[in-house]
Amino acid sequence: MSRPADLSSLQSALHQAGVEVYRTDDREIHIAERVRFHIMDSGVRLRLEDSARVSFTARTQRSDFPNEVAEQLFDRVRSMVGQSAGERGYAEADAKTIKVLDPVDASRVLDVWHEVTYEKDASELSDIIDEIRWALSVDKYVSS
Repeated sequence: MSRPADLSSLQSALHQAGVEVYRTDDREIHIAERVRFHIMDSGVRLRLEDSARVSFTARTQRSDFPNEVAEQLFDRVRSMVGQSAGERGYAEADAKTIKVLDPVDASRVLDVWHEVTYEKDASELSDIIDEIRWALSVDKYVSS
């Protein structure tokens, strides 16, 4: 398969390949995953900037490891997910801490996530679809 020309043709090609789209931004397609009957954001993205890049975000939660500092939590993600991602050609693109706030009381922090995002260039449509499928198969929530 060749490289699609634009966002619309990419979205159509993904649909034809059986990949569900959660939403689309100006230069990014958010890939969906199904949990029973619900469609949810999978954390997998197809980013279209200079080139097409497949990215995904994996995380730990402080509530699962309350005695560990942020760097230890990032290291958990890197050791559980980053190694296999690296073997497949993904590189770490970002690492950040996200406070999960109570929707009723924004001053109350419910949990803290430590997220690591990995990205890989993919120029051919067949490669894009393969990488999206692989990224969907990765367990992106590190709890042990």
